[in-house]
Amino acid sequence: MAPQEHGFAGCQPKVGPGITFTVNDVSYTVDVDVPPSMRLVDFLRQRVKISGTKALCREGGCGVCTVVVTVPDPETAGRTKTYSVQACQTLVYACAGWSIETIEHLGNRFSGYHPLQTALHGFYGTQCGYCSPGMIITMYGQLQSGGSLTAEQGEESLDGDLCRCTGYRPILDAFKSLAVDGAQDLKDRLTDIEDAYKGMCKTTGKGCGGCKKDGKGCSKKAAESLPKVEKDLHFHFDNTHWFRPVSLNGLYSILNGLGRTDKVRIVVGNTEAGVFKNDGPYTAYISTSGIRELYSTRVGSPLEMGANVSLNRAIEIFEHMAASDQSYHHLQSLADHWKVVANVAVRNAGSWAGNLMLKHAHVGFQSDIFITLLMAGAELTLGHAHDGSPTHIDLEQFLQTDMSRSVILSVSLPPATVNTKVRTFKITPRAVNAHAYVNACFRMEVDPEDGFKVLNRPVILFGGINPQFIHASQTEDYLTGRRLTDSETVLEAAKLIGQEVKPDSHPHDASPAYRTALAQGLLFKAIVGFLGDKVPASIRSAGPNIERPLSSGKQSFDMNQESWPVGEPVPKLESAAQISGEAVYLDDVPALPNELHGAFVQSTEANARISSIDTTEAMKLPGVVTFVNAQDIPGKNSFVVMMQRFPDPVFAEERTAYAGQPLGLVVARDRDTAVRAAKMVTVHYEDVRKPILTIKDAIHQNRSSVAANFFTGKAESLTLGDTEGALTAAPHTLKGELSIGSQYHLNMEAHAARVIPTEDGCDVFCTTQWPTETQSTTAQVLGIPANNINVSVKRIGGGYGSKISRQHIVSGAAAVAAWKTKQPVRLVVDLNTNMTYAGWREPYYAQYEVGLDDYGKISALKMDLTSDAGHVANEPSVASLGTALQSAYYIPNLTFTPHIVTTDTAANTWCRTPGHVEAIAAIENVMEHVASYLKKDPHHVRMANMVPPQVPRLLAPPHERNVVKEDIMPMLLQEAEVHARMAAVADFNRSNRWKKRGLSVVPLWYGFDYPSLFRYGMQVAIYEHDGTVAVSHGGIEMGQGINTKVAQVVAYTLGVPLDQVVIKASDTMVGANSFVTGGSFGTDLCAHGVRKASAALRERMDVVKEKIEKETGKSPTWLELVKKCHGEDVDLCERYWTAGKEHPERYDIWGGCCLEVEVDVLTGVYMIRRVDLIEDCGRSMSPYVDVGQVEGSFIMGLGLFTSELVKFDPQSGQKLSNGTWEYKPPTALDIPVDFRVTLLPNSKNPHGVLGAKATGEPPLCLAYAVVTALRQAITSFRADHGDDSWFQMDTPITVEKVQQLCGVKPKQFDLYAAKSADADARGSSPLVRISQWMPGRRFL
Repeated sequence: MAPQEHGFAGCQPKVGPGITFTVNDVSYTVDVDVPPSMRLVDFLRQRVKISGTKALCREGGCGVCTVVVTVPDPETAGRTKTYSVQACQTLVYACAGWSIETIEHLGNRFSGYHPLQTALHGFYGTQCGYCSPGMIITMYGQLQSGGSLTAEQGEESLDGDLCRCTGYRPILDAFKSLAVDGAQDLKDRLTDIEDAYKGMCKTTGKGCGGCKKDGKGCSKKAAESLPKVEKDLHFHFDNTHWFRPVSLNGLYSILNGLGRTDKVRIVVGNTEAGVFKNDGPYTAYISTSGIRELYSTRVGSPLEMGANVSLNRAIEIFEHMAASDQSYHHLQSLADHWKVVANVAVRNAGSWAGNLMLKHAHVGFQSDIFITLLMAGAELTLGHAHDGSPTHIDLEQFLQTDMSRSVILSVSLPPATVNTKVRTFKITPRAVNAHAYVNACFRMEVDPEDGFKVLNRPVILFGGINPQFIHASQTEDYLTGRRLTDSETVLEAAKLIGQEVKPDSHPHDASPAYRTALAQGLLFKAIVGFLGDKVPASIRSAGPNIERPLSSGKQSFDMNQESWPVGEPVPKLESAAQISGEAVYLDDVPALPNELHGAFVQSTEANARISSIDTTEAMKLPGVVTFVNAQDIPGKNSFVVMMQRFPDPVFAEERTAYAGQPLGLVVARDRDTAVRAAKMVTVHYEDVRKPILTIKDAIHQNRSSVAANFFTGKAESLTLGDTEGALTAAPHTLKGELSIGSQYHLNMEAHAARVIPTEDGCDVFCTTQWPTETQSTTAQVLGIPANNINVSVKRIGGGYGSKISRQHIVSGAAAVAAWKTKQPVRLVVDLNTNMTYAGWREPYYAQYEVGLDDYGKISALKMDLTSDAGHVANEPSVASLGTALQSAYYIPNLTFTPHIVTTDTAANTWCRTPGHVEAIAAIENVMEHVASYLKKDPHHVRMANMVPPQVPRLLAPPHERNVVKEDIMPMLLQEAEVHARMAAVADFNRSNRWKKRGLSVVPLWYGFDYPSLFRYGMQVAIYEHDGTVAVSHGGIEMGQGINTKVAQVVAYTLGVPLDQVVIKASDTMVGANSFVTGGSFGTDLCAHGVRKASAALRERMDVVKEKIEKETGKSPTWLELVKKCHGEDVDLCERYWTAGKEHPERYDIWGGCCLEVEVDVLTGVYMIRRVDLIEDCGRSMSPYVDVGQVEGSFIMGLGLFTSELVKFDPQSGQKLSNGTWEYKPPTALDIPVDFRVTLLPNSKNPHGVLGAKATGEPPLCLAYAVVTALRQAITSFRADHGDDSWFQMDTPITVEKVQQLCGVKPKQFDLYAAKSADADARGSSPLVRISQWMPGRRFL
């Protein structure tokens, strides 16, 4: 198409070489063979063929794609700037003149490792390893941009990096060990690590001599010069143009050449693509990075900044001005606010003007930049292409201005008087990298000598209310000329805010009631902050936000040196490969020359008849090969075999079962084409019905049934004792209920499969936790024998249950596509697809009736637990929870009834500690209810109900002793300083009206039975050449450390060094018929199996050894023994099958947790101040692995119970929590500030494997302590206002729910009543304390 047809008259495309940049010091030139929409992450992976830079969310929200770039400094000629960016947002053509570094450039096993890599490895900072390169590169970018690293920078830099495995603590410790102000104990540990893990020097070939101490490394020679980009660039593609002007006139010329229908994107950082992903397609991209004027700044009065100034650069300028010029003191508030906009990498790349343009295009967007600049009185300068003239307007006028042929040139910020008070707020679901429920700004010029009289019209702004709302105009008018010290003024202002703020209501937003309460509370918060010590001491806590200090951690475990390498604290076997980007995951494998790519077409209605699927437009797209749907399946359209009571289709046929269900697969020659084509497929529906999305709705629709036990097949209640009789006889009975939400697994490596046709079937490479089922489902879908299908898995990037069965939708679809096309097919879903097509953790609903005496001792409990199975109930966990429900308590009369409901949602599946965690939550909720009813200390109630030895248990043997009561609780009370801290909490709550703390102690019993179904095949092989050992087992390494523990057991049993043992990929040959790896059973049983196999090998070899010793009088070396055995035809391989009848005996796991929180009552924002966690893991097989499992599991539990809220569109059933923008798992800045983990010392396990116990699941249950601690804090505030009654706390207990449960009312914003109310509060507020009651023990 000719340029003029696009309206670009006079613009000639560039002829000749394209743009040039370097990747890891290698130069690349990109021309029109690369599409303008290609992201840097895809270029690196597909064109450069390096795989350390990963892809997942494609929203700039997870951090796995982070790279470091060095670019010309646009403010200072001849200089460069280095920083991190998100490669999933960065457009390739925007990289002109850049130098790009990826994880591969830092170090590897051949050239040695960078200190950041060494630290993460040595601090056990990797588990599945998928996020590790991104973590390291993020920190490398911080190090390179600043020249050094502080501990605070280390923490704050990880605001955009997610990790599900580790719980972040070891990652933070690793990087803080390199900080200039890092804790000495971390630095001492780093020294030991560096001594142990010196790499090879590229120059000398010897051990690294430390030249990488500067953080740069011997292989990191700075580029002598960056590629020069000094002229205008213009590239013409089929229907798109890319421009890079180097002057404003050049930019205006391009804009003037646009046709009326042309859609243009101005490119600076392209970070908006992570928010509004469906904007486009574009006729033209215009990169303004070459226009130096747009980066200019003028530090003075007024302050001026060019449009292309990045958010982080603006923050630097604000902080400089606030510190150096009193008239700009208010800019510190802007700097602090902008630091919680997006994340470091986004703020490095994104410009303030780009954010404003996003607000202009999407007026409902909650722009922090817009609201803070408006508060500061900013004025924009716009440039107009038609005549090149500038105009000056304010930000509200800007929203009404046609910007189609205009651009923002700069912003100017005026000074403020000394008595101008400024507060800004951003209230979010988690600490960082989250958009606001409500953001707000307050600016008032006051006279402190006259009751803080508001001298001029104040500025009161709110975002997140509705698209049209900006100013609280009535309140601004009212406050003008009034004194803030007048309590009636404050009360009336809050009342006015409540009247004029009218939030809209959308399913994905917080409730209008909460947003109104936030607006009122933030006004009060701002005023109290302005008044400072002019208000009574008790309400001053309303003013400041909760400030998070630098976090720390402590880990304690026994060394057990006598059994090393079993029990030795060693880094994971895969860790070195993970930190260097050398660990290969499925999508890292290079594509075969004829390999095709697939993308799902998904349903948009949850319960509708599929009228037609129109692929006409999609098939016209060049590169599209075919469309695959249910009609193409040669076998059975169901991706479940072992678990199937009900079929579950790979592709929907007549009706949709849920929104997001795959309807078909577009197959194309590259991934991008497949994805674009899938969006072009049109689906028509008929008989669209309103979906059933919740348990309660399903119950009302009679979609409930008693669940059948997974192992026995019986659908029935389970009873111990006489529950009905005991309830009738009980002095007190209570009834209650509890709802527990779902949770996305957040496996950092999304579901993926590669299916390659072979001469007799196919090879399947799949991110599965269950290769046997992958083999079976593929055979079933294709209608061919299982022995025609070979499945192999080296590792997967996280699982948590997500990849047990749901993964087989992907492998099944890829298999059908490969079968149809007779070519290899790769199907790698993105985060949005993974979250919408696959089921999550089951939501739960508990209903109970409990009988108790005056002391809180429970005599009877009737508990009904209902789980939401999704559209088909193949994998419910609820039926087997009668045992778990008892936890560490004795309930002599117990009736448990499990129920299942089906809803119009994706079939839910197992998720780490499935059902067990919900059962623990239910019983702990009962304990809290009992304590609240009797007005007793919750700990007293818990201790009164501790299970004694030798009493009957429902579906469990009696205990020989209660370890949590006798060992863990006394240790926890002492180590966690519980009594002193509880007194301090009570004192804090009496002294602070608007911030409250809560502290709770929760015990745990977790019965660990080995189900007979969990069986695995494995083989241990010793190689005659050098005596090294290889192991293949039927388990799957997904970050939990199964390979490390297996290797330690093999090395210990054979008596060889650990470094002589390697673990090979799992496959369906050696591991034929192996069961799923999950529930921590896989690790235990594979370790058990290789111990048996190794012992059998050792027994055979010892016969030869004894013969040698008898003949020579000397003991042979290991290699001599191996060669002798081989020479005498001793089989040096041993296979073992972990038969169910030979499983180790069951055992008990005990634990306890003390957790303290602080709550900002006005907003609901809370911080976990400290966690002390003790788990009984027996004699740990691998302490670093076990501590990591405890921490990661616990933080995952915190997410389940707090921030990880799932929302649906009530009409279509579409899952709205479908990416990092709307779904908020914990970040590194959400974990406990003080996180202490102890593996119970001197613990023994006569059963299990070598005295060890499982650690991956139980700690997640202990995370319910965050709910019980929050209850204490909320109760304290409610009691201050005369209400200490029981209230229901459904989870997740989000920031919104905390504030709403506090029940804040504007009439409580009374400054004059504060002093007398303080006295009343001291008399009425309950002093909740940990009782010292414990038989036979007393703690001081």
